[in-house]
Amino acid sequence: MSNIVNKKVLITGSSGFVGSNVFREFIDLGYEVVGVNRAKHTNSHVLLDISGDTDWLDILDGVDIVIHCAAEVHQMNLNEKVQNSYQQVNVDGTLNLAEQAKNTVKRFIFLSTVKVNGEQTFKEPFFADDNPKPKDPYSISKERAEAGLRKIAQFSKMEVVIIRPPLVYGPNPKGNLEKLITLLKWKIPLPFGSVNFNSRSYVYIGNLTDFIFICSTRAEAVNETFFISDDADLNTADVIALLAKVLAIKTIILPVPELILKSLFKIFRKKDLETRLLGNLCVDVTKNKELLGWKPKYSVEEGFHRSFKK
Repeated sequence: MSNIVNKKVLITGSSGFVGSNVFREFIDLGYEVVGVNRAKHTNSHVLLDISGDTDWLDILDGVDIVIHCAAEVHQMNLNEKVQNSYQQVNVDGTLNLAEQAKNTVKRFIFLSTVKVNGEQTFKEPFFADDNPKPKDPYSISKERAEAGLRKIAQFSKMEVVIIRPPLVYGPNPKGNLEKLITLLKWKIPLPFGSVNFNSRSYVYIGNLTDFIFICSTRAEAVNETFFISDDADLNTADVIALLAKVLAIKTIILPVPELILKSLFKIFRKKDLETRLLGNLCVDVTKNKELLGWKPKYSVEEGFHRSFKK
């Protein structure tokens, strides 16, 4: 389990939000970087579909570290085609890459998801060494890939590191953060003034890319699984207040009781949205601190400022 000493890195999904930021991070650090994606083709990127049949051998030539960000991402509208893509890309594609890499690559870093442990937490946060409890086809595919990678690491010299991030935020956000920002800019009153009872973990993209770098170099990270966050969990009211502060927008937040909010989500059949806005999803990062001496490079306030300040 020697420290990483060479400087050539392969990053899959290098045109995606996480992958593109990881790509820039390692370029800035002076590494030779090869990016693989399906969206663009430049001197620094290879255009490639990822499946169980992909031939990686030429691309892997001289590569010391693989950072596997590419994935078929979670989708709300589930159908047979999407489920097949989860298997073909997230499971078969990942393990095919790892099998071809195992004899020459020193370290393989896999970007998984918090959803491998479940959809929400209750009395305690998720811990990195908890038993996985995936609930949907997407998270099941990620857990299968994790299990396959561990088996490959067990019977080869390639070192594996698994990272399970919660919601990753940064400039040009998508999903619920994008919707909240739009509502704030429209100065629409929001009914979440009383939602200070929940708690959720977030990770700023700058903290995630920094942690990936740490995991690519530290011997203590070998064959370990980590959660990552800003180490400062937020409730929904906190998130809205932080966004409004960064955007310099005066907003009206109505203190609608939890019971009424839950009733409205039920009436409009928005159970998933209820879970994300009212539920808990927290991860514990003590392992990162104790094993790697890690601390967030940016505070949550700095992360929001860097992401959303205009």
